[in-house]
Amino acid sequence: MFKPKLMPKVMPVARVSLPIRRPRRECFLALTDPETLSRFWLHDAGDSCIEEGAQLRWQFRADAPRISVLCREMRPDCLIRLELSNGVRIMLTLDRHADGGTLVHYCECGFGADADTDEVSQATEGAARMLSALKTMLEPDVAETPDRPRLPTAA
Repeated sequence: MFKPKLMPKVMPVARVSLPIRRPRRECFLALTDPETLSRFWLHDAGDSCIEEGAQLRWQFRADAPRISVLCREMRPDCLIRLELSNGVRIMLTLDRHADGGTLVHYCECGFGADADTDEVSQATEGAARMLSALKTMLEPDVAETPDRPRLPTAA
C-alpha cells in the first residue's frame, strides 16, 4: 500500500543582511551597549551590556511591554544569540567585508509553524529598519562618490 510522505512544515524565518562601512568591532560594540542600542533599535535597552548569560529587560517601543532577553551565546566581534521571553530567537552575525567593513546578518525565528505571513513580514521589515538605522548611525560621514563604490545591497 502506498503511503504519501508528509512534508515537514517549514518554520518561518526573518532574515536581513546589510553591509556597514565600519570595522566589526565598532558594529559589535554598538549592538551590545544599551545606550547605543536605544539610539537605533530599542526604546529602552536597560542599563546592562549584552554579555553571554546575561538576563536583560528590553522595551522595543514606548507603548510595548518590557520583555526578558537572555543572551545565550556571544563571540566578540562575530556572534550574538538572544532568546526572548516570547519564544523568539535572534541571531546576529558579523562577517568581514572585502572593503574592511562589516556585513551584519540578522536572523529571527521562533514564530511557530503556524505563524502568519504578516508577523514574519513585520519582523523582517523591523530588522531591515534596525540595520539601516545602525548603518546610518555608524556611517554619518560616508557619502557615495565615484571613488567610493556602493557596497552590495542587502542579501
